[in-house]
Parts: sequence; structure tokens; C-alpha cells
Amino acid sequence: MRTMLALLAIAVLASAAHGGTAPTVVAKIPVPGSIQPCAAAAGGRFVWVSAYASPVLLKIDPRRNVVVGRTPIGFGACGLGFGAGSLWIEDTGSSTISRVSARTGKRVAAIPVGATPYDATFACGHAWATSNGSGEVSQIAPSRNRVIRRYPLSRASGIVAAFGSVWAAGADGVIRIDPAAGAVAARIPLEGGVWTAASADAVWVTTAKGLARIDPATNAVAASIPISGPLGDPAVVGDRVWVPQVRRNRIVLVDPAANAVVGSVKVGTGPFVVTEIGGEAWVPSWRGNAVWRLRP
Repeated sequence: MRTMLALLAIAVLASAAHGGTAPTVVAKIPVPGSIQPCAAAAGGRFVWVSAYASPVLLKIDPRRNVVVGRTPIGFGACGLGFGAGSLWIEDTGSSTISRVSARTGKRVAAIPVGATPYDATFACGHAWATSNGSGEVSQIAPSRNRVIRRYPLSRASGIVAAFGSVWAAGADGVIRIDPAAGAVAARIPLEGGVWTAASADAVWVTTAKGLARIDPATNAVAASIPISGPLGDPAVVGDRVWVPQVRRNRIVLVDPAANAVVGSVKVGTGPFVVTEIGGEAWVPSWRGNAVWRLRP
């Protein structure tokens, strides 16, 4: 009896240490291990997954958890977003943004951007891409399929839209872009900013030391949460910030209310990007052969 009670106590403590109930795995969707699946985005009735080591965009049916199509795109694809009926995918190797129709699954444009694009999204009626090599953020008009503005940012990496703005992280900090004005509204000093996410009241940026919280009301760093790296591209899923620890094959869970790590979950090999889709976390195994779906 004492042994049973002790085991029960250990289980309760473990659950509390992880911020309550641990995330559950909904599915592990098989993909070829050689393609290095990188990031996911919802578009139309499907989920689309980029592949870093193969010039294809995978089309996944989330009802059956199977790959149902492939679209030829550029090499080195990872970050992507959905808008204007299309997927917008950064192709690092060719320094282009591929535009893929969500209706037909075909690439309709390859748009030149700055050297070595690292991330892409769609917000405020435009596609956006960071270019790490040339140090800039590109604003793309979908009606013209070309870059209409460029914003300098040293070693630009992650990009996210929130609070009516577009936020991009780079070596010297974060810039907040006002899309309506077509101008940088604020510059937030932050050494070594890399990847980005947004919650209801904050923008989150990974650094070499962990995760930084930016207050959009003050445009200043409000908190820093130590997390050992290297860290991948986070996302807010449920009431937690999910931060990939790439080499540990694990996602660290951060409670925004406490500004603290409250748990972690084991996933596939080399998780690099977390994406929130329909209240779930989609996590491709960059060095594995599956796309993981997890429910908070």
C-alpha cells in the first residue's frame, strides 16, 4: 500500500512539474527521411510541409494523416505561410520565395528576394521574408509577385505578425514594421535574436541564452527565460510557448503567465519548427522521417 501511494505521489509531482497534463501525440505522419521535413502551415483543407533537403512541398490530408501530394519548388525550403490563396515558402538555396496555389497544388511563381532567405509568413495583405545573407526583410505584393519594400536587418532570421505589426529578429535585435506606413515603427535591442512567436500579449524571440519576452506596449524586453540551445523556431500552442531544443529531440514548454519553463515533451529527431494548427502542435522531425501532431 505504501509503495502504491508513493508511486501515486511521484506521478502527481511529475504532472505538476510539467504544468499539468503532458501533451499527447495525436499522430506521427510518415515522410521520407531523406527530405528533412522542416516546417508546416495550414492552407485550404490541407497541411503543407516544406522539405529542406529536397525541392518539394508536401501536401498532407489531416483527416487521414497521410501525404497526398508533392509540389516541385526551390531547394532548401523551410519557413512558410499561407495567404491570398497560396503558400509562400522560402527557398534558401535559390534565394526565392515559391508561391504555390493551395487549390491546384502547383507553383505559380518564384519570386527573387535577398540572399539566403530564412523565414516567410503572410500578414496584412502581403507576403514577408527574411534574408539572412543580405540582411533584410522583404515585403511582397501578391498582386504583382514581386518585392515592393526592403527593410535592413542584420542577419535577419525569424518573422511573425502580431498586434497589427510584422516583427523580425536579427543579430542586433528586433524590428517592428508598420505595414500600413511601410516603415519601421520601432527597434528593440536584443543581442542575437533568431526565431519568433507571438502570444496574446507578447512577442517571443529565441537567443543564444534562451527565450526573450517583448512587451508590444513598450517595445522593450520584459523578461528572459534561460533555455539551453540550440533552439529552433517556437510557436504558441494552447497556453504555452513551445520551444524546440533541436539536438535534444525535445520541446520545452514555457508558461507565459509565469515566464518560466514548466515542462517538456519528447518528439522526433531534430525538431526545428513548431506550428500551431487547429489548436495542435505540428512538429516535423528535421532529421527524422515523420511529422508529429501533438495536442496540449
